Amino acid sequence: TMAASTSARRLPSVISIQSHVVYGAAGNSAAVFPMRRLGANVWPLNTVQFSNHTQYGAWEGLPTPNDQISKLVEGIENRGVLSKCDALLTGYLGSAEQGGHVLQACKMIKEANPNAIYCCDPVMGHPEKGCVVPDGVQAFFREEAVPLADVICPNVLELGVLSGQSPSTPGECVDAARSIMARGPGLVFIKHLAHAGLDPDNMFEMLLVSEADAMHIATPLLHFDRPPVGTGDLTTGMFLVRLLQNFSPMECLEHTAAAYHGVMQKTQEAGEYELELVAAQEEIANPSEWFHATKIPFKYTNERL
Repeated sequence: TMAASTSARRLPSVISIQSHVVYGAAGNSAAVFPMRRLGANVWPLNTVQFSNHTQYGAWEGLPTPNDQISKLVEGIENRGVLSKCDALLTGYLGSAEQGGHVLQACKMIKEANPNAIYCCDPVMGHPEKGCVVPDGVQAFFREEAVPLADVICPNVLELGVLSGQSPSTPGECVDAARSIMARGPGLVFIKHLAHAGLDPDNMFEMLLVSEADAMHIATPLLHFDRPPVGTGDLTTGMFLVRLLQNFSPMECLEHTAAAYHGVMQKTQEAGEYELELVAAQEEIANPSEWFHATKIPFKYTNERL
């Protein structure tokens, strides 16, 4: 059981470098609680503190000065505890300069604990809305983050930017993921297949590509007049925790999909725009509905399955 497996060993610790909103769920505000609920010690490092996420069109607050990012990690190192960190998780970056400090943090963490992994969520935009980050940030993810990342978690749009391809089927997504893996990462978790999925009108689909396998999973697509923000931050965080708890890649994918669906269902039932993370905490830990992933045979390269 989950309880037996986590009590038998130290809980994993994750430094999560993401944005923070006072109200609602985005960045660390969407990822930290679910990760803790699954049994990880999260050390949040907030890149901005905004009143609310930016999709409202207006907000108050300030970004954290860039040099603070590496400085804060340096402070942890100076306390002699950085070696306890098992993973670095990063999400949205405001500039390539900020990215440079993130990579400095990554190098410090890996020096302190050579077994620590870097999980990079290369936030660049939305499959329907296109890229929303400056060119410098796209280039940073493609050229600097990918070679250092152990796990990379793009949506289909970001997968295309990172691979220089335009995948439009699951098979093409596998090919694009493999071209990224050739440059460093051992796992590519495509957290939203969107138009490249098998049934994008009815299902929310994810794909996980490892050295050995490609796995596909689908959950029913729930309708929202205003789709909640922070869903990618939520799924990447949950996936990373399961990975650090030594679940198999397929189990990580299945738990993430089921917990995601449970959170979305609770949010829809409440009629809320912001993710109902606390209300859905049981769904995060023990999803009431389970979905099974299927392995994709490699011969499907360019055709729909």
